[in-house]
Amino acid sequence: MLKKNEHIIIVGAGIGGLVSALLLSKQGFKVTVVERNGYPGGKLRAFSSQEGPIDAGPTVLTLIDVFQEIFTQANLNIFKELDLYKEELLARHYWPDGKCLDLFSTHEKNLFSIEKVFGKNSAAEFDKFHRDCKTLFYAFNNSLLRNGYPGGFLTKKDFLKSIPRLINILGFPTDYWRKLEKYFSEPKLRQLFGRYATYVGGSPFNSPSLLQLIWYVEFLGVWRIRGGLHTLANKLKQLSTENGVEFVFNKSVTKINIKDNNVCSLDLNDGQRYQSRTVLFNGDPRNFKEGNLGSDLKNLIKKTATEPRSLSAYVWSFASETTGVELAHHNVFFNENYKNEFDSISAGQIAKDPTLYICKQEKGLKSSSKNRFEIIINAPSLTQNKITATKEYDLCKERTFQKLSKMGIYFKNKPNSHNLTTPRAFERLAPGADGSIYGLSPERLLSTFQRPSTKTKIKGLYLAGGGTHPGPGLPMAALSGKHAAEMIQRDLALI
Repeated sequence: MLKKNEHIIIVGAGIGGLVSALLLSKQGFKVTVVERNGYPGGKLRAFSSQEGPIDAGPTVLTLIDVFQEIFTQANLNIFKELDLYKEELLARHYWPDGKCLDLFSTHEKNLFSIEKVFGKNSAAEFDKFHRDCKTLFYAFNNSLLRNGYPGGFLTKKDFLKSIPRLINILGFPTDYWRKLEKYFSEPKLRQLFGRYATYVGGSPFNSPSLLQLIWYVEFLGVWRIRGGLHTLANKLKQLSTENGVEFVFNKSVTKINIKDNNVCSLDLNDGQRYQSRTVLFNGDPRNFKEGNLGSDLKNLIKKTATEPRSLSAYVWSFASETTGVELAHHNVFFNENYKNEFDSISAGQIAKDPTLYICKQEKGLKSSSKNRFEIIINAPSLTQNKITATKEYDLCKERTFQKLSKMGIYFKNKPNSHNLTTPRAFERLAPGADGSIYGLSPERLLSTFQRPSTKTKIKGLYLAGGGTHPGPGLPMAALSGKHAAEMIQRDLALI
């Protein structure tokens, strides 16, 4: 039996690795986290500016109960550790013809809002869509998303009970866009709810209709953390350090060494070697196929578990004064032809008229007139990307701010090239992912079930992160870290 003083190495300080570090260290394990960047959080990061840190990664925090449970397992109260508050207004949506729709965390308010903008028929159509999304979420929540053994979800009683209703909801057509055409006669509502496919890096035009349940995830609550979402990563790092976790920043792992099908050590880029029989890799599993962790592990992960790749993004992070339309915290500026946008992405280009997501963050520290902003544009992964590095900044700047000016929002302070994170920059931050920020594309009908699970066939080697089960997004990546910590404890015969 392995002892509790076993040295556990976590590769990558993304949200999954941070959660595992906190939970394992709370159980008394010796834990070291090796991170190639100089900060914790992975894609959950902030961009430094004279106005203070600006979120440059995820901006939406949902399924707060996932994080509550993680903190509770560590004998902590999340509401005492972080300044959290729930938003009533989920997002504000704008279209080129001047239409504007607010959606809320209250179903009655949404019915009223949709009826006011699009009429009674649209409100009734939304009501059915919402109820179906609720059914899907509760059918898959405990049986699949929160289950560390994804293959066993079919044996869960709550899932089995819901099968007749699920067949009715998920039956033909099975692709998301055609299903939305059945739900909504109003094209703008198809566009709005189709966008939820991009939350996991997919196109609404070739993703399965199962993704509609993401609407209900957001409806259950969108939360903010005062100071920015990146403070979640800083807090997890702080709490883990207090438990004795050692963080090694600005160093990368070049090889995980295997002996007799057991992990034995790993090598760092500076020539240092760590001895360990328990390693958690919190990164994109595509790294194994690419040989980035040693040639012996190139066949560890099936190709279908990492290919094809999901979307990437162009992300602006900057501070500015603005005039024009009133922005909420979360805002979406749509185009007239949604299909054209995703056709452009498939062709490796930036759409001429892209959908723009704007997160209006807190006002800056040095100027009461400037807000901090994050603007996100969907983009192809690097393998597909046909835009030269020299053209990216000018194209993004032109298409972002010309579109916003036409739609009535004006930014006084335009960002510079260092304010733009590109797919190439994402690849530098997280090598091996092909610039993709969501891992495996959700476009195949069974993609949800094809991601690798926590435990590998190599004894002592585990996986976590958005590229593993249960998938991308902050709560899912956090759950992967929780699953990994629990699996490691089981295998060490301590629980």
